Amino acid sequence: MTINNVAPPPLQVPPDFVLDKTKGAFFSALVNTLYQLWTSVYNLRSTSRVETTDATPTGLVRIPVPLDRTLMIEARVVGRRTGGSGGAEGDSAWYVLTGAYRNVGGVLTGIGTAQLYGGEDQAAWGVAFSSSPTDAVIFVTGEANNDITWEGTYTVYEVGA
Repeated sequence: MTINNVAPPPLQVPPDFVLDKTKGAFFSALVNTLYQLWTSVYNLRSTSRVETTDATPTGLVRIPVPLDRTLMIEARVVGRRTGGSGGAEGDSAWYVLTGAYRNVGGVLTGIGTAQLYGGEDQAAWGVAFSSSPTDAVIFVTGEANNDITWEGTYTVYEVGA
């Protein structure tokens, strides 16, 4: 999702509000609430969920990178074994994945090396970025004979012309 030319509007306290402390306090609270709402919409945060049953990398989410824009993506992913004959009951994993992509003239390019922190009960599990022609993709990888439920929350920071 792209939100163009979004910035909190300049707000001025009406002169009669400055003199009236009750109105001034109300106006200040209103401005604070509107700013928090604007911030939560602009720094887009979303959640995705997927299940895996083997070691095939599976897309958790596809994030379109709009033309002539740069995105930084911060993802927090957790996985838990919910069935299958491999591993142990309750095996789990957690990851924080951060990376960035730019789209210049329709060509999508990763910026630098994505950073990954986390841990898992089974070493084969993992999370990584990849890309399609127009999307950044967060992939999760499980293990054979493990039913794993993965959930990720990600925030997108976007800038461009």
